[in-house]
Amino acid sequence: MRMNKQIVVTDWIEGKPSLGSFLKLTLSSDERGILRGKRLTDCDQEIILQLPRKGKLNDGDILSTNKSNFYVEIIAKIEDLIEISSNSKIELIKTAYHLGNRHVELEIEEGILLTKSDSVIKNMLLNFKVDVKNTKKKFFPERGAHYHE
Repeated sequence: MRMNKQIVVTDWIEGKPSLGSFLKLTLSSDERGILRGKRLTDCDQEIILQLPRKGKLNDGDILSTNKSNFYVEIIAKIEDLIEISSNSKIELIKTAYHLGNRHVELEIEEGILLTKSDSVIKNMLLNFKVDVKNTKKKFFPERGAHYHE
């Protein structure tokens, strides 16, 4: 669906409108933090993000545009991740501590840590009493303590 007039994405909206056209925009966790600039939607339509600088784009967000009844839906991209687990909670906590000291982004689930696939980090994890495996999932890292919306 190629359109002639440039589509400018201007703000978040609450809920999903029952009427209107939608473009899907699949973004990695890093890309979801960039609120300005040109992007290509999943159907290769160029759009321009001009969002207020407040927060981060989230999976399922609906964004308004400069076109009436025309919206963009954000989809979190499936990414290559490292899944870290252990039978010992203390080992998992120690691992999270050391990764945090290296400013490694982490998603924390019950008994599991997830981080972006990285050979240096994966080799470092061999020094801990944890199980490490590759996985592919949508990645939602914890926001830092100094994060402000």
